[in-house]
Amino acid sequence: MEEYLKILLEQIRCKKARPYIRQELQDHMEDQIEENIQLGMNFEQAEKEAVKDMGDPVETGISLDRIHKPQAAWKLLFIVIMISAVGIFAQIMIARHAKGEYVSASGRYVVHVMLGSAVMIFLYFLDYTVLARFSRIIASGLIVLCLVSVLSGNMVNGMIYYIAIGGRPVSVQALMLFYVPVYGGIIYKYHGSGYGGLMKSIAWMILPVVLVFRLPSLTIAGMLMVSMLVILTMAIQKGWFRIHKKKAICGVWGIFMILPAAALFIMYFGNGLMPYQKERVQAFFAGGGEENPLKILMNANKFAGSSGAEVSMVLPEFNRDYILSYLSSVYGMIAGILICCVLAVLIIAVFNTAVKQKNQLGMIMGCGCGMIFLVSFLVNVLENVGILPSSAAFLPFISAGGSYIIVSYGLMGIVLSIYRYKNVYPRHVKISGQKRKTTAGL
Repeated sequence: MEEYLKILLEQIRCKKARPYIRQELQDHMEDQIEENIQLGMNFEQAEKEAVKDMGDPVETGISLDRIHKPQAAWKLLFIVIMISAVGIFAQIMIARHAKGEYVSASGRYVVHVMLGSAVMIFLYFLDYTVLARFSRIIASGLIVLCLVSVLSGNMVNGMIYYIAIGGRPVSVQALMLFYVPVYGGIIYKYHGSGYGGLMKSIAWMILPVVLVFRLPSLTIAGMLMVSMLVILTMAIQKGWFRIHKKKAICGVWGIFMILPAAALFIMYFGNGLMPYQKERVQAFFAGGGEENPLKILMNANKFAGSSGAEVSMVLPEFNRDYILSYLSSVYGMIAGILICCVLAVLIIAVFNTAVKQKNQLGMIMGCGCGMIFLVSFLVNVLENVGILPSSAAFLPFISAGGSYIIVSYGLMGIVLSIYRYKNVYPRHVKISGQKRKTTAGL
């Protein structure tokens, strides 16, 4: 049997797949040996017959090699390239023709796309299980970075936007979005544990949300919380924790929905918010305020063609937060609708890639990336139609701003890595830090 497996595995080019294939085949052959013994064969004869039933080792190995090899998500890449082309075109037009203090970011957009693409390619070839293996270290690093930013970051308009890394300004809240897929790797390590593992998972969720809120960045903190709550709920529903599923899900969502609302209420009436933050809250509940210029602009937009309005004089950061409003005003509402449709297709494709993963670690990390895309997309769209007040939400791949562009491509790199190894890893993989070996049935 050992010689047979050796010859077969030599045909498998993907070395990462070999140990899992070997274990699967060995288990199958051992089961067949036991059946043959029960039929009256001695061990030697039973083993010989089990090996014979497997077929030629070279042919079987070649067949398995075709199945268990890295894959490229060409459809995802095509959509990303298409969206990138739209973003480059839009930002170049803004840099050439628009006026305003924010236009400089549009001029650097192509450079940021190139940097983001490099990060995406790096993470594509980096096995996503490596991120899971070092998830606690990466998460701790992000938490420390956020803490340092809270204590000594550069403040603009009451919010800490940047810290300097290598002399380059980096958006702290943008980097913290990487925490979500990393969090998927953290809770995977508690697979098979009880309420203790659940409480540890919740602790890893609370700390970054609180720190991001202290920047203060309410929108990004909310995006982090909702995204992590969703993937934690998925983990509970799939039985990762030995707990009562319904009670745990209701308890977790109840706590995290009530406490933030109570905290916001106390901070609003206890002077815990900045003046501009109070104005945004008041404008949101009043249905007007700072969003009136946006509503006027929307009413002037045409279905196709320019509205004639000078967007740069009406909206702040029109190339970032309000990029949809800008494109709708300059090229017609159909342009904004088409961009939303393409992004929606991309987000659906990301979730489709994640949920179809046989490997549960890839599934949870992929859904984490998808949640960031989905929540940021929805918040930005609602902001551009005047339902939500101005926030730090971004339109993935389209909005100017180097840090958010790089993060968008980085998250896509993780998704592409997950797709790459979809036929390599089994349902569960053993990563360092896990308390026990999980079974294939969980």
